[in-house]
Amino acid sequence: MDVFMSNIIPGTTVHQLKSELSGILHLPPFREPDAPLINFHIHLFPRKPRATWQSAILTLPTDALGQRFIQIYGGADPQRQLLLNGIRICFETGRRQPQADVLERIRRQQFEDPRLAQERERIAAESQALEVQLSTIQFGWECRDRVYSVEWEKSCSASLGFNPDRREFLVKVPGAGMQDTRFIAIRASQIAYATAGVHERSATPAIFFSLSNPPAFESEPVVSSLATATINHCERPLRRRWSAHDTSHEPIAPYTSLAIRLECADPEGLSVFRKMAQAAHVHPPNYACHVERRGLFSDLLRDQYCLWAQKQPWTVAFQVEALLRSWLLDFKEVLQLRRPIESVLRQHGREYTTALLRDYTAKAKALYWYGEDSLPSEDGVPVQLVSQDPMELFSYVRTNFVHKPMNTAFINSDALAPFHCLRVTVTPTTILLEGPFPEQSNRVMRTYYRDQDSFLRVAFQEENRLQLRFDREVDGRDFVNRRVKKILLEGINIAGAQFDFLAYSQSALKEHAVWFVKPFQHIDSDGYRYAIDAPTIIESVGTFRNLTFDPMLIRCPARYAARISQAFTATDASISIDVGQIMHSPDIKDAAGKWAFTDGVGTISPQLAKDIWRALLEKKGRGRRDRTYPRAYQIRFQGSKGMVSVDHTLPDRSILLRPSMIKFENPTSLVIEIARAFDRPGVYYLNRPLIMLLEGLGVDYEVFQRLQDDAVRDVKESVTSLDLSATLLEKHGLGASFRLSSAVRGLHKLGRSQLEGDDFWDEMMEFAANHVMRELKHHARIPVPDSWTLVGVADVHGYLEEGEVFACIDSPKSEDGPIYLEGRALVSRSPTIHPGDVQVVTAIGPPPADSPFAHEPLPNTIVFSTKGKRPLPSCLGGGDLDGDVYNVTTRDDFTRVRTYPPASYDPAPKRLVDHDSTMDDVADFVAEFITSDTVGIIAITWLIIADQSPEGILDPDCVKLAALHSDAVDYPKSGQPVPIDKIPRLKFRLKPDWNAPEIMNEEGAQSFYESVRAIGKLYRSIDLPAIRGAKRVARKQRRHMQNGAATAEDIWARFNTDEPDEDAVVVQTVRHRVEEFINPKQYDKATVTGMYHLYSTYVSRLRAICASHTLSNLRTAMLTEAEAVVGTIVAKCSQPRKRKDLIAQLKEQTAILAGDMRREITGDDDMPVETALSRAWIAFRLANIEGELFGARSFAWLALGAVFDTIREIEKADG
Repeated sequence: MDVFMSNIIPGTTVHQLKSELSGILHLPPFREPDAPLINFHIHLFPRKPRATWQSAILTLPTDALGQRFIQIYGGADPQRQLLLNGIRICFETGRRQPQADVLERIRRQQFEDPRLAQERERIAAESQALEVQLSTIQFGWECRDRVYSVEWEKSCSASLGFNPDRREFLVKVPGAGMQDTRFIAIRASQIAYATAGVHERSATPAIFFSLSNPPAFESEPVVSSLATATINHCERPLRRRWSAHDTSHEPIAPYTSLAIRLECADPEGLSVFRKMAQAAHVHPPNYACHVERRGLFSDLLRDQYCLWAQKQPWTVAFQVEALLRSWLLDFKEVLQLRRPIESVLRQHGREYTTALLRDYTAKAKALYWYGEDSLPSEDGVPVQLVSQDPMELFSYVRTNFVHKPMNTAFINSDALAPFHCLRVTVTPTTILLEGPFPEQSNRVMRTYYRDQDSFLRVAFQEENRLQLRFDREVDGRDFVNRRVKKILLEGINIAGAQFDFLAYSQSALKEHAVWFVKPFQHIDSDGYRYAIDAPTIIESVGTFRNLTFDPMLIRCPARYAARISQAFTATDASISIDVGQIMHSPDIKDAAGKWAFTDGVGTISPQLAKDIWRALLEKKGRGRRDRTYPRAYQIRFQGSKGMVSVDHTLPDRSILLRPSMIKFENPTSLVIEIARAFDRPGVYYLNRPLIMLLEGLGVDYEVFQRLQDDAVRDVKESVTSLDLSATLLEKHGLGASFRLSSAVRGLHKLGRSQLEGDDFWDEMMEFAANHVMRELKHHARIPVPDSWTLVGVADVHGYLEEGEVFACIDSPKSEDGPIYLEGRALVSRSPTIHPGDVQVVTAIGPPPADSPFAHEPLPNTIVFSTKGKRPLPSCLGGGDLDGDVYNVTTRDDFTRVRTYPPASYDPAPKRLVDHDSTMDDVADFVAEFITSDTVGIIAITWLIIADQSPEGILDPDCVKLAALHSDAVDYPKSGQPVPIDKIPRLKFRLKPDWNAPEIMNEEGAQSFYESVRAIGKLYRSIDLPAIRGAKRVARKQRRHMQNGAATAEDIWARFNTDEPDEDAVVVQTVRHRVEEFINPKQYDKATVTGMYHLYSTYVSRLRAICASHTLSNLRTAMLTEAEAVVGTIVAKCSQPRKRKDLIAQLKEQTAILAGDMRREITGDDDMPVETALSRAWIAFRLANIEGELFGARSFAWLALGAVFDTIREIEKADG
């Protein structure tokens, strides 16, 4: 309710009024003693000309409160009076309704003491008013001898200010005459450290910033202030983003933007800066670094480097360039390494040199990020293991480097192995190089597997490695066109090699990543040589012109690129089939012919399904012998994509394709590529949108709370026994790369209930618990028991009636037989955003004897009916059967929901060009996509409005957003973006507390309210445990980072002299188990030496993974070994999607690494199993000898898993 206030003395502030009124409203009769403090809002009107008094509006949260207030303080003769400086303030009922956003804010937000608010505003205003006058701006390099080398400088009349709202320092350089004003923006979060002091020799006062990533360079036209007052708000912003401060700075900006020195015009500037720094929570010591001008990045040195690098093998040049781009070495240091590198190259060749340089980079990161490594000697005096001098470090690495090529090496002759991917990250200022990292292959990479170094995966990201995002006042599209689109159109030169834009996969596009390729000579299997470049690869993918089933495909750049992307989808090649085994059949449609019940799904024969699984298992190495095989695969075959499920009536090795699967023509390819094999059911996890929807449809909040409480209890109990720990890891997919849960269960079966005193195990479980709790709190990722996530397929035999489904659950690990879902079942598919996106159907239960499911139950799928007016998958968020997975549960507390008719949207119109699409058109689309992909904005806006609105998910804006979301999801294939101005605005500015970022200061908390929805209550009911061990683990890792001090001879000597520590209970337990099958003391020098070389290679690769999969460029951000094993990243992040993507990459890298190690340890199926067990035991014992050195503990878990796997093989063989 609004109350009009008058008779206010001019000059009175809002804070004064709030202070006086809080003394009234926070006491009886308006508030009971135990009730929360009443929040209210005051809007003070400006004093009118010739008016004696000011007036204001008091907004109270309820009408009842307002009426009671008026009853006591209103009218000409009130019961009580509020006097301010002896003058009575008059109150009367307001004539208008309160503003909705103001009313919601005071209802949802806690009351803030006006004195605290006033003090905060005073500090902010003072900070913003502060300004340091500058005379010189310098960019340079922090040398290892603590000298700052100035590499670029500009004398100018500039200023340094601070914006407290953005926590940003801003260097402003006015242009001469009509030239643009230039800015250098430095966020407080970017600052590794800062100093302020007077330079001793020159007596110059200077401010120094050492940054974790480069600042933002921007400009603004000199007419901006005039334009701001006259242009419409819809006009494009005037500020522009740049890659350097100006053109003279551009050549060295990629290398020297982390160290900024600002010379002040007068000494007073230092004290002013200290006040700014205090507001930014930065604490600069009184220090001025020694300054020289060493010319470490001079034109001459850069030219010398380029000439030398171009003469080296390209993979070697790539690794050297990576050193420069990682801010590890300067050009002078790199040039000093020329002769040592050339020496290694002559002696060992390209592959060895490339691997050594990569190991050198990883060690340099560990050393330069963490500081000098030292270990205590016997007398307690620290012993420095490695010098920070780059030449001495190179000599050390060269002496201790052990190179054991894996079966995924660059020169590999196996087209089916993972390929080594070189990665390039283009940021606004620089280009970062990483890799090679082994990744799951795709059709194109398998074709050119001998030329893997000719391909680059290029990602466009911010300086902090998050997705590109721009402030509203910055023209983001202009910058993307100049930075990103230019590279897409003109290519990119890396270490002297020119790469051109090739294509992308659909998943990579969401990460703003694409493929580039350089021209190369390819020799096919018949020995013929071909010149290959981007156009020839695109031409070889298939035919996209004159397609009868999609005639306009070639005129839609986005759709054209989406079809090409099929060849770049990560897949496993399985087997080839004969042309005569390929069958075609029309889609099953409704009576009107509008809907296809088999949209995206075909069938295969049982024999072909078995053969595919056998081929996939052969690549996994020994130890994978499932009792059954998957009945459903997601495939890429010729020009088709989608699912195939087993049809028991198909003969021999046959496959049946439907028109809805075929996207383009490529009849020459006969290899079936497997994107995913559905050999086990997925876990059913709730998420915030699904909870919001289910709550809106009638599911009680208490249902979700009980499920979350159960999940939290599981986390807390997981540390009490190894069996429960294994269950937690398995349920949440943690430690999967290392098969950690299997190894843990192996120990449990040997009678170990806990691992007392094992610090590494405690670290892993602490990180695992944090991961699960963080997913619960920030994503409501709650597991639902007795519910599953299953891939959808079609009932091609027409047995099911409309509204019926069949689902059989049969996990390979299940010992109780299959589970058949029966009765009412709730089915949904992510994302859920429309009230009709969840439906209740009937699951028919065990297969009747006369049904096709009695012959083939299609385990771990949900089979949808092919009868009725409309396919059920299309009702679930526009789903289909080309690989979509569906959440299904028969829980009674979920199936008693209200249901609504499903949404039905027309396909988004396709954006066409007036000519056959070219890759230049595709480049235009990619650049536009980066700035106009709104699917995430739409999804979170829907969730917030559903939280804010009394109508919840039925609010008209939510229904509109559901339609917009459908178009946004189609954008990558239609090329038609959803304009940002079509997205409905939030109901009010305050956002629900569950939307608060992980990283937030006290001021930021004022922008959020307590949500009363289920997801808000669930969010607040979890307190994340402090990661007490995170920093301790990182410090401990620094002390044990240095690996390689021992030699193979040292290890062999220790094998012959050391017995397993009697106190090492786990080692003794495993040894006793191994003794049941082999003599653990029988080993030879060659095997031990080879295993040590394998271990050294493992440590080198793991170090590279940990150094490259961090959320920031902070010099202490290297992942810990425990994080890598568990498959999580503990660090907080402002973009959760980025952490999710990075964790996925981390898991992929560690899975390939661990798989390589297992194959090397236990060999293939031809190796006697007793020999495999002996090798696994040797690996386990070696890791325990190495103790706490980096990599040893995770290698021990790998080896332990191999021990248990081979023992199971022996027992199985013995019957």
